[in-house]
Amino acid sequence: MAGFPLFQNYKAFKDLHNFWLPLDKFENLFNKGYLNFQLPTDHLDLNNVYFEKSTSIMSWKNQFVARDRIDTWSNRAYPETVKEYTKILDDYLTLCEKNNARPIIFLPTMTQGYIKYFNKQKLNEFYYLVNEAQRKHPTAVFFDGWKLNFPDKYFRDTDHMNVYGAAKFSEILNGVIEQLESEQK
Repeated sequence: MAGFPLFQNYKAFKDLHNFWLPLDKFENLFNKGYLNFQLPTDHLDLNNVYFEKSTSIMSWKNQFVARDRIDTWSNRAYPETVKEYTKILDDYLTLCEKNNARPIIFLPTMTQGYIKYFNKQKLNEFYYLVNEAQRKHPTAVFFDGWKLNFPDKYFRDTDHMNVYGAAKFSEILNGVIEQLESEQK
């Protein structure tokens, strides 16, 4: 695959036990779909119908309805997937090191309701795995968006930012990147 060297170098998706699409079909879909998809590069028009859903604001009703979904989702156990993703993360971090790139691992912000009902054991496992990755790859930086405490007006549902939340989160993440760049000078 000329367009995406990860497939050539690591074959990241080839042997995954839960990958639902054969590698050749995924490569074709990725090359023809994702790589050719163009987001508008002109001024972000928040009145554009494309952004209608992403500009919606979460209601309190949505937050309470979602509790069961959060409980159900965060209590699932996929130990083989965790092993696979941990290996893929290690491969990415190694690739960054080899190319003198400083990777940033980040956890995007969520609503306080989502954080409140998310399985704490799973969250602690995630933090443990990130700490292990940072220990092995000391150049890696972790940015925890769950500590940002964004108001509900920045979300379209309990676990997806709307376009305003994404813009705010991007602004904060850009500040982290600028700070890291200034430290390297």
